[in-house]
Amino acid sequence: MTLEIAYSRQAADTEAFTLLAEGWNELVQDGYTPDRMGVPPLDWSDEVLYAIGRDGDVIGVLTWRTVTAVACFVVTLAYVEPSSRGNGVFRALLAALRQHAAKAGIGRIVATIFHDNPAGTAACLKTGGSGTAVVYEWDVPRDEKPGE
Repeated sequence: MTLEIAYSRQAADTEAFTLLAEGWNELVQDGYTPDRMGVPPLDWSDEVLYAIGRDGDVIGVLTWRTVTAVACFVVTLAYVEPSSRGNGVFRALLAALRQHAAKAGIGRIVATIFHDNPAGTAACLKTGGSGTAVVYEWDVPRDEKPGE
């Protein structure tokens, strides 16, 4: 598959905006709400790489924000349109992000993938990612008071 990878400092200023909205909508339909995300939800000022297919359409996006205190990029959204999955789009986006990180002096890229997202898990493992942590969460009733 022939791809062009483009970059923008702000996700809102790109032709990828529509696909970003589609990716976020798919996450919401799958039950991923802002309170369930490991990082705050996508911010339109996040940086973005986007893949443009042979026909000129945007077919994949990868957004992140920089956490300078720990020299880390935190991926906030990775999405490849369903008809383009399995063709190396995510691999190409991740390779471009790694190059971008190296130029910026960033030593680590982190993505939170939920256990019930097999496509995300498979994509991360296929590209050499390693699961280094398990995140546990507890809901706290809104009427619970400190010390109870």
